[in-house]
Amino acid sequence: MKKARQLLIGVAIAVGALYYTLRNISMDELASSFNDINLIYILPAIGLTLLSYVSRAYRWQVLLRPFKQIPISGIYAPLMIGFMGNVLPARAGEFLRAYLVGKKHGITFAGAFSTIIVERLFDLIILLMLFVWVFVVKVDMFDPQLTFSGMSVQIMVAGFGKFCAIVVIGLLCFMFLLAYREKWVNSCICWLAKPLPDKWREKIFFMVGEFALGCKIVKEPSALAKIIFFSALTWFCLVAAYYPLYFAFDLQDKTLESLLLLTVMICVLITILPTPAFLGSFNAGVLIALHEIRGEAEVTAVSFGMVAWAVGFIVLIGGGLFFVFKDHMSVQALMKAEEEAEAKLEHPETMNK
Repeated sequence: MKKARQLLIGVAIAVGALYYTLRNISMDELASSFNDINLIYILPAIGLTLLSYVSRAYRWQVLLRPFKQIPISGIYAPLMIGFMGNVLPARAGEFLRAYLVGKKHGITFAGAFSTIIVERLFDLIILLMLFVWVFVVKVDMFDPQLTFSGMSVQIMVAGFGKFCAIVVIGLLCFMFLLAYREKWVNSCICWLAKPLPDKWREKIFFMVGEFALGCKIVKEPSALAKIIFFSALTWFCLVAAYYPLYFAFDLQDKTLESLLLLTVMICVLITILPTPAFLGSFNAGVLIALHEIRGEAEVTAVSFGMVAWAVGFIVLIGGGLFFVFKDHMSVQALMKAEEEAEAKLEHPETMNK
């Protein structure tokens, strides 16, 4: 019932987001826009998207090294199957890939899951840095005359960007303190969590403990340098994958500012509007970035969003299914693995098994 509710809510949000995206566009206009696409540019977009997952695999290999040295060929299957699981309404892919890599290579669920927490932290730091660049350094991209509830949108996003800068500094400090001063951090968290109910305190201590387990790798300078490199390469590929489509649709504005704004708006929309496979929320983010802010033709922005979404979806599903069939996994086995992973998360005492 819980998953059914999540699916219904996700579908409702997707329908609303798609309506927002398509409300001013006729099917004839959309079909005509598709006919004008230069399809040759879709190939490098697919290639860069694939490369982003290769980079993720190498980064995860480094993060898993304190637990076990795994060949890169053994990383791809749990990585791609897990990311394929992220397009589902519950977005349980992170738990699924921790379970799969642990089962395949003899790593505890707690250890595998801790590496994913650290991995997501590095992704979050880079994303927040992009927010700072777009919302603070390039805040003049936003019309100063545009207001929301009587307040200038430009001032609002600039304030949000500055807040993101503070969060980046805070996350970095927390990560290194947890790696080098874990006992001191735990005592501070214990003091801060005293007013909270026991259930919430247990969850906080559990998450901090998992995070600390994964943070041990940052004590190694060479490993930290590799993680930073592969994190930067991953995000470079993710951002650059949209750029060939600028030529496929022959957009007027092919600047770096437009490209980074597009990436940021997509990330914002798929975060605040969770939908199955990011359908609708992804498209709305593209429309806002390219049409509402950068002034591209609305029908072009809509068709761009559909093609960009399809490129990411095809790579994700294609890669996931390839390894599902390669490892001779069934849908039932995947569903069972997802249920077992979620059960471990709900019962932390089983995570070290």
